[in-house]
This record gives sequence, structure tokens and C-alpha cells, in this order.
Amino acid sequence: MRPLPLRTTLTLVYAVVLAVILTAEAYAHHAALKRELDSSVTERLDDKARALHGYLRFSGRDVSLAYNTEDADAAAFIADATRYYQVFDATSGQLLTESAGLEALGLQYTAKEVRDFGRAPEVRDVTTDRGRLRLTSTVITAPDGRPYLVQVGSLLDQLDDSLSDFDRVLATRTAIGVGLAAILGFVFSGWALAPLKRLASHAVAIDISNLRARLPMRGAGDELDNVAAAFNQSLARLERSVKDMRQFSAAVAHEVRTPLAILRGEAEMALATPLSAEAAREQLASQIDEYDRLTRLINQILMLARAEAGELTIQKRSLDLSALATDVSEQVEPLAEAKGIALVRRIDAGARANADSGWMERLLLILLDNAIKFTPPGGTVAIRVTRTDAGDVLAIEDTGVGVAPEALPRVFEPFYRGESGEGGGLGLALAQWIADAHDASLTVSSAPGTGSVFTLRLPPADINQN
Repeated sequence: MRPLPLRTTLTLVYAVVLAVILTAEAYAHHAALKRELDSSVTERLDDKARALHGYLRFSGRDVSLAYNTEDADAAAFIADATRYYQVFDATSGQLLTESAGLEALGLQYTAKEVRDFGRAPEVRDVTTDRGRLRLTSTVITAPDGRPYLVQVGSLLDQLDDSLSDFDRVLATRTAIGVGLAAILGFVFSGWALAPLKRLASHAVAIDISNLRARLPMRGAGDELDNVAAAFNQSLARLERSVKDMRQFSAAVAHEVRTPLAILRGEAEMALATPLSAEAAREQLASQIDEYDRLTRLINQILMLARAEAGELTIQKRSLDLSALATDVSEQVEPLAEAKGIALVRRIDAGARANADSGWMERLLLILLDNAIKFTPPGGTVAIRVTRTDAGDVLAIEDTGVGVAPEALPRVFEPFYRGESGEGGGLGLALAQWIADAHDASLTVSSAPGTGSVFTLRLPPADINQN
């Protein structure tokens, strides 16, 4: 089923709610009017019955009405009061007299019912062919002490007609009110949704070429402003992501272009100038190095992509961080010696962490390789492991070229390279991912010409984790 438009939905909800409220209010008015009319009819009927007692005369089983026939008011009252009336002997239950109007309705009572009415007089409604009839029962005692049951009735057609007319008026006004409210609600909902339409038009106008654009906010602090603020935040994240992708694409193109240019140049030279066997071997060896460089680059790109996609897993176990730092430093020591760099170890024994040994080894190799690469011959690279109550700390210090202050926040970005050559490639970006995956923090402090310090702070080790 196709959902209704928001404007139509709001109008329907408003109309339904209003209809329920008006219907409930109409029912309450109907009930109040009915109670008032019932009470008024019953009160008038009771007064009529008691007033009739003064005109009744009893002689044995004969019942008569004594009044001045020339008195117009008395005659009119008697005619009205006796239109529907009957008198019973309250002891035997025998009917003594009955008006023609009540006789025509065919109401009959047993002697037991009459005696019950006499013991507990009440007002009761009876449904007849002429409509509802209300009867009130009263007991009158004759001078001889004999009790008589007097019933006086009145048709409720006027009451019912009044209620029906009142209900029709209420129903008509309720329907008209709900209809007008629905029309006005439709108009006003369009006015209320106009800012949302303007937001939609602004959103449609934003594309990849103008991601700096933002949705306008009214400053009302309402739900629409919240929607606009959330959308603007999403746009800001999207803008950063697109910017990062563009920078990443440009960096990848730059990194790939150099080895490809070298390979093409060597191939052109080989075609233009005959080479000796020794020169051909040297050229092939150079090309293999460039192929290896391209392979490493592609592997790093794939690994970083898989890492950011959550496809790489981290298996944390209790790890001897001191032993791992010692092993990794021994692996890179020949590289440092070949470049004339002193490798210094300051490793506290017994340092442990909950970490993946393979990924942690890769992180140390990245940091040490980066430190050796940007440290000139005669410099020093130090690997330091310190035990603390808040978790172990691993630091790689060098006396290299350092990092400019404006470049420090970006050294972990893929392929970022500062003016002094720091950064570049994907190694530090991968190192940052490894640190994040271990709930650790990887920071750098540096200054141009004084070297850099990369510090990895690991959370406290869980002694129960294997």
C-alpha cells in the first residue's frame, strides 16, 4: 500500500482527532440534556399526580373526580392529568377506573404487580405504539382507610423529538466543523510544511560540485532546525570524505607515476640503444625493484582498504611487549647500521599488553622504518618500552629531520608528505589503524631539525586473557 503524503496524513490525523473530540463533547451535551429533560418531565408528572389526589373521590369501589366544571383552569388540568391515568385497589389489585387513552394502549397488570407498585411506588417507562409512556405510581388512602394506587402517565414524544432535533443539529454542526477543520488543516499544514519544502529544494541543489553549501537554519531551534543541522553535519562528513578521496586518488596517481615513468624510460632506452649483457641485467634488476615498489604500494592500498572496511581481524592475546620490541629492533638493526644510524634500546622487562602479536609487530616495523628513513647518517633511533600503572608505553625516538608544526596533524593521513619529506606512503596510516584497533593512542611530537617521537599508549593488560 502506497503511503499517504505527509500533508494529507497530518490533515487526516487532525480531522480524526477533532471528530473524536467533538463527538465526545456532543455525546456529553446529549447526555446532559437528556438528564435535564427526564428530570423535568418526571418532576412535572409527579406534581400532576399529587395534585390529582385532591380531585379524587372514593366510595367503595367507585372512583370519581370532583371539580368545578365552570373553572376553566381546573377543567384543563383534569383533562390533561386524566389523559393517561388509572386507579387500582392497592389491596386486591383490582382495576377501578382507567382513562380511554390508557385503555387504548392495552396496559394490564396482575394483582401481584399492583401490590408491588403500592409497596414501592416508582416511575417507569413503557414502550407503546404511540411511543414511550412514562408512568408515575402514587398511593392515596381514602377516608375509610382503604389504600388506592393511582398511576398518571405522559407520553415522551416531545422529549424524544427534542432530543432527536438536538442530535441532528449537533451531528450537522459536528460534520460541518470537521469538514471546515480538515480544509483549514490542509491549508495550514501546507504553510507549516513550507520550510521543509524549502529545505528539500536547497538539498536537491547540493551536488558533488558544491559540497561546501549548507542548508539554511531559521534559528527557531525546532525540529526543522534539528533536521537541517543533522543534514549539514552529514554534508560536512561527506565533504571531508570526498576531499580525502580526491587527495588519496591524487597521491596514488603521484606514487604510481614515478615507477611507471622509470620503467617506460628504461624500456625506451633499451629499444633505442643496444645494451650489453651486463647492462641489460642491471636494467632488468632496476625494473624488478620498480615492480616490487609497485607491488608493495598496491598491497598497502589493499590492506588499508580492507582495514577501513572492517575485513581484517584482530586477535588479542596476552603479549610480552618487551620481548616483541627486542625482536623487532634486532630485525631492523642491520638496516640502521647500513645507514650509519645507532639503534638504542631502553626496554623495561616484563611489559605486557593485550594485543595481536602480528599486527603489533607490523606497527613497530612501520615506526622504526619511518624513523630510520628520515634520520641522516650519524643520527640515533631509540626504541623505548616503559611500564606504567595506566598501561605500557612504547615510544620510537629519532634525531631526524623532524616535522613542521602545521604538518603534525596530518602525518597519519595516507600519502601525506610534508615540505621536509616527512610522511608519504601508507605506513603511518596503517599504524594508526592498528593502534585504534587495539584501543590504544598513537601520537607524535616533533620539531624541524630536532627529530620526532612517536608514542603508543596501550590500555592496561588483562592478566586473565590468554
